[in-house]
Amino acid sequence: MFSLSRERFMKYLLTGGFIGLAYSFLSHARTLPLKLVDSLFVAGMFPLLYGGCLVAKNLGMFHLFVYSHRKLWKYGKRQEKEEAENEKTAPGATEKLGTYSEYLAESKPSGVAEPLLAGGIWLALSLILTFLYF
Repeated sequence: MFSLSRERFMKYLLTGGFIGLAYSFLSHARTLPLKLVDSLFVAGMFPLLYGGCLVAKNLGMFHLFVYSHRKLWKYGKRQEKEEAENEKTAPGATEKLGTYSEYLAESKPSGVAEPLLAGGIWLALSLILTFLYF
């Protein structure tokens, strides 16, 4: 039920660290501790925001939006013409878009623990340094 991938966790941790490092170079904070706290906060917010979007996706917040746009694209005039040409060259190659309940049944949840944990670590470091310096 709950599994962590070390590679994915390190990817999110390093991505957040790179963003925080870039922010520290671009920051105009007056003191070094303030610049460090700000950069750690920014480093934690990006993985946390991405993890929050994944949680919303796993809860089904975007399913109807994605399905409706796929359905609209599929029944556009240009798409119908392209599908007719594809069926002539390779019969049966056109992807069929089923009902909404079939779409829900085939959607797979993605792992959200890694970005949330990586963002939480950066934010915890920012909070600790805030209490130490200020």
